[in-house]
Amino acid sequence: MRIQRVGEGDEAEFAGLVRIFEASLPATERKGKEALRAMLARTEYMFLAAIMNERVAGFAIAIALLGSDAALLEYMAVDEPHRGRGIGEALFHAVSGWPGIADRVLLIEVDSDREDSAEHEERARRKRFYRKFGARELAELRYIMPPVAAAVPPPMELLVYRRELPPSIEKHRVRAWLEACYVQVYGAAAADPRIHEMLAICEEYVALVS
Repeated sequence: MRIQRVGEGDEAEFAGLVRIFEASLPATERKGKEALRAMLARTEYMFLAAIMNERVAGFAIAIALLGSDAALLEYMAVDEPHRGRGIGEALFHAVSGWPGIADRVLLIEVDSDREDSAEHEERARRKRFYRKFGARELAELRYIMPPVAAAVPPPMELLVYRRELPPSIEKHRVRAWLEACYVQVYGAAAADPRIHEMLAICEEYVALVS
């Protein structure tokens, strides 16, 4: 297996990535194919593909948030026949260590497992996956992901990863991360009222919990 960056001219790799993207991610959280292509053209975005037998077996998409000390791991998935073989772990290490990302705090959007649902165990499994590498949760924050499709995304949480993390993060720093995500990833305003709603119950230091 090898992991490579996908560029604008890598049509076969992009097609393989889109195939897994559409098969693996819920419709409520998926951007359209043309939106992905537009993201690929932006230099702050990084598309990585895990290649096995000259086919895409998994991918990760991250963005270095300009004017911020953070990056967002926006999407990551492994093709179903290749799951359980360490590809997701390899992709996570690759994206978190990639030049331009490695020196930033990596933010990770995950579906919430706080409420009972048919997907509860799968959501808890995803959180365990990131936590085993040292990612921690912004404890008081109830993350609101702006819609990217007709349906509203489910309740979500925001994980934070860096090799060394403090016990808590200043609220103003979290606000800057949220504003950068809303503006650069979702095309929303920095003054979006959902950001105020997310932070309303947070103390001046937001605890990080395992």
